[in-house]
Amino acid sequence: MMQFKANRGFTLVELMIALVLGLVLLGGVIGVFLSNQTTNRVNNELASLQSSARLAFQLMSQDIRSAGFAGCNNSNRVVSVINGAPAWSQWREDARGLEGFGVGTNGVSESLRLMYGSGNTTSVLNHVPPLLTLNENTTLQTGDIAMLCDDTLAAIFQVAATAPNVVSHAVAAPLNCSQDLGFQSPLVCADSRPRVFPGGAMLMRFESALWLVAASADNPAINSLYREIIIGGNVVREEVLFGVSSLNFAYQDGSVPFVFGPVAFSPAVVMNNVVGVQVILVMDPNAYTNANLPLAMRTIQFFASVRNRLR
Repeated sequence: MMQFKANRGFTLVELMIALVLGLVLLGGVIGVFLSNQTTNRVNNELASLQSSARLAFQLMSQDIRSAGFAGCNNSNRVVSVINGAPAWSQWREDARGLEGFGVGTNGVSESLRLMYGSGNTTSVLNHVPPLLTLNENTTLQTGDIAMLCDDTLAAIFQVAATAPNVVSHAVAAPLNCSQDLGFQSPLVCADSRPRVFPGGAMLMRFESALWLVAASADNPAINSLYREIIIGGNVVREEVLFGVSSLNFAYQDGSVPFVFGPVAFSPAVVMNNVVGVQVILVMDPNAYTNANLPLAMRTIQFFASVRNRLR
């Protein structure tokens, strides 16, 4: 009798209780697993967003900091001899290389154009139009857009030809309306006059970058952040950041005392007085479907000073 009692199994009630406890424990484990998966997806999405946004921040900040640099003494007098006066070549005296645009002017959001001289500068030995003889070799190539400056004037032109230590700004370049680099801005090509730059003038590459939001090349249903630049005289649009729903700028006016914050874009903003730009990017939730990121996590905001205007 004692042997029979020692060998008997679980009762039905005991088995059911064990199953219920096992299910409760399994449910807890599954809940923790699913929670960890969700957290992992959110972290991956955030890491991807932050990595992509970091590149956009670096590129845009560099353009903003460099805006307005014309070499030499950063003279406000900048003349462009680019034929047809495309917007990317027009250095307005009331903007000085920094120009904001309202919603829809370029793309679907606000946009910002930044112009400046960049790259390694090369000094001029002598200038016999249309030939510039340099003190050293330059990295400029035929077709590049260049900026030449002295203490009183800067000129924007397309390189017509190069040789060792020599750069030509002849009308052989398809975008030059004249071999004369002119005196007045805007230049009237039919009334241009010779302008000889003295020895010691500086030659550099001219950059004109437009930041805007437009439909993505990969998925037209979703917008992306673009950087539009000039390469060999041609407009090239580079897709920098996928999944941007809006782009807004605010401008710090350095001429207005006791104004301690940037103001939103309006035609009344005097771009010539702007010393810093606040950038606000909002990412499109449809581009991050693996996690439901709140608006605060999808908003990227930073401020960059216009280095060449700080006093």
